[in-house]
Amino acid sequence: MEDSTIQHQLLKKSSFKFAWPFPERPSWVYRLQSNVVIFGVFCFAKLVLCGLNKIKINPEHKKIILNLIEDDTRPLITMANHRSVVDDPLIWALFSFKEFCSNISRFRYILAANNICFTNPLYNCFFSLGRCVPCVRGDGVFQRGVDLCVDRLSNNGWVHIFPEAEVTTTPIRIKWGIARMIVDSSLPPILLPIWTRGMADAWPNTRPYFPRIGKMVEIHVGTPIDTAIWISASHTEKETELQRRKRLADLVQEQLYKLGERVEKQKLVIGERIRNNLSKKSETQ
Repeated sequence: MEDSTIQHQLLKKSSFKFAWPFPERPSWVYRLQSNVVIFGVFCFAKLVLCGLNKIKINPEHKKIILNLIEDDTRPLITMANHRSVVDDPLIWALFSFKEFCSNISRFRYILAANNICFTNPLYNCFFSLGRCVPCVRGDGVFQRGVDLCVDRLSNNGWVHIFPEAEVTTTPIRIKWGIARMIVDSSLPPILLPIWTRGMADAWPNTRPYFPRIGKMVEIHVGTPIDTAIWISASHTEKETELQRRKRLADLVQEQLYKLGERVEKQKLVIGERIRNNLSKKSETQ
């Protein structure tokens, strides 16, 4: 136990080089500034995905997300695959303006790479007002950014996370930060997996870095998971803190990629049907 505490304190020494941008007690001015930034970025996301491109989501899936956001009796973690540098905020263009504004007070916090989003004082101010939390690669799961996310979850807030922790075209081993959030939240969070397709087509990860036009982005939502079930299992097993985080990370990874496999398999089946139909039509002509 003593070794774990020492390790915790060592890992919390952050290499984040700016003043911590999140006040302990936000004033009404800060909250107003934050809402202005969040709404402005949402408008930009709507322009990119709903104006220049198209977004597709099953209405029932959208209802699942909205119901979970509106239920502030439990903390919420949404997680998604990471395929474009602007997955967030573009993904939230799935909401209407009314839906978004009705829930802006509970809008998500998200870990963001400090070497990209927090490279100067202006970025530090802008991204933090947009509820992006600095994450320092190599500082481990006990860094200040993860602490803040745990605090928000402990107050029944909403945290969105890309467990892969980097933009990748193929599934990779996820990071353990999400496991710590699940374990250390005062209430076990509800976990919602999300899988996107086509995000890198709408906004590629190669130069020139600007949105394209006429692309289709699909958003698929999995089944909400009550992580209390996962956590209770650790009480029946003699697990160390490290073993618990690894087990939870494995479960998170399984759920995210299971959704991805199901979505991709459905697309293959649909594609095969289309090809068969086209083949039959060509044979009859």
